[in-house]
Amino acid sequence: MQFGTDGKGQMMVEWEAGKGAYKRAWIQNRSGTDKDWAGTGRYLNVVRTEGYGQGPGGNATDFPIFNDALSDKQVLTAFVHAVSAITGQVLPDQ
Repeated sequence: MQFGTDGKGQMMVEWEAGKGAYKRAWIQNRSGTDKDWAGTGRYLNVVRTEGYGQGPGGNATDFPIFNDALSDKQVLTAFVHAVSAITGQVLPDQ
């Protein structure tokens, strides 16, 4: 997993989700906008990429974040670990 920020300053993580298949997830703040459809203000987005540092490909899927106790990095870490556990993808040791 590689953490950083995207061009909008949003916390993100990129990881290899399979042999040569990469994903990017990021936290988006939509507070005070008409795009805050769940009324939570924070959303986790995920999309495929061609590799580390490459732009997103396809359409992102968003999930509202109802837990205000977790930091953006904690949400992203938990998401990657959960998806990897469910799919059986082994994450390399950090």
